[in-house]
Amino acid sequence: MKRIVSTIVAIFLLVAFSSHTQAAIGFSHGERGGKRIALSFDDGPHPTFTPKILALLEKHGVKATFFMIGCNVALYPSVAKAVHEGGHEIGNHTYSHPHMKQLTLTQLKDEVQKTENVLSENGIPKPKLFRPPEGFRSKEQVRSLEESGYQTIIWSLDTHDWQGKRVDEIVSVVLNGVQGGDVLLFHDYTSRHNTTITALEQLIPRLLKDGYEFVTVSELMC
Repeated sequence: MKRIVSTIVAIFLLVAFSSHTQAAIGFSHGERGGKRIALSFDDGPHPTFTPKILALLEKHGVKATFFMIGCNVALYPSVAKAVHEGGHEIGNHTYSHPHMKQLTLTQLKDEVQKTENVLSENGIPKPKLFRPPEGFRSKEQVRSLEESGYQTIIWSLDTHDWQGKRVDEIVSVVLNGVQGGDVLLFHDYTSRHNTTITALEQLIPRLLKDGYEFVTVSELMC
């Protein structure tokens, strides 16, 4: 009996610790029991790649979450509007994609606010989600973002598309690593050869066939 009680207590403490840790550093994945996953895209909008991604998502009836850089929204407002009008979720990814380690809390708030402003100017509501560039963030920054109404979002499966990986490499990383609750990291803009769209053309139908359900990050958090 004592062993059973000890086991239950240990499990409770592990769950409590994991929940506290994830809250402190940001949300990275949802419940592991089912087959709900979230596609997320960083660094857009892009005038060429983002519309192609939107067309692919619409083809398969899939919704995703786009973490947008404010200066790119300013450059391509019609693309940002198309993402919003397509029913996808939009998150804040700073205005200029700075290195978070170099930002004071005041500078971070300014980056976030400038992105809010440009989104608002284009009829897009204030996001509830924030993704730090390159995933770098401190506990103090996470707390500051929470005070501004943001949930910090990371990821649990990095496709490494930002490195210009081959299509087969991206497909293999996802199919061999995906599990229920995952937040998948893609980019609708990369500085290297873009293989994201071709990889998605293979991955989305395959994952749907395997029983995965695509949801937004906010839906995954529920």
